[in-house]
Amino acid sequence: MNVELTSAQEQRLQHLAAETNRTPDDLVREGFDFFLAYKEDIRATVRRGRQDIEAGRLVSHDDVFAEIDEMLKDQ
Repeated sequence: MNVELTSAQEQRLQHLAAETNRTPDDLVREGFDFFLAYKEDIRATVRRGRQDIEAGRLVSHDDVFAEIDEMLKDQ
């Protein structure tokens, strides 16, 4: 797989690689791993949320704000 970077991205990557004594390839792989984990986590969170909705585990908007109001009163 090849990815084309803009010249600005390439410069930033080269600069960071030099500052961290790492190769640009290592930084790209690490960044891509982070990106994939982030996206996977978002998808899992949405999936859990949908399961909660289907199971009826919901809190109404009014109940949430009533609880927040109560918490703020105690301060």
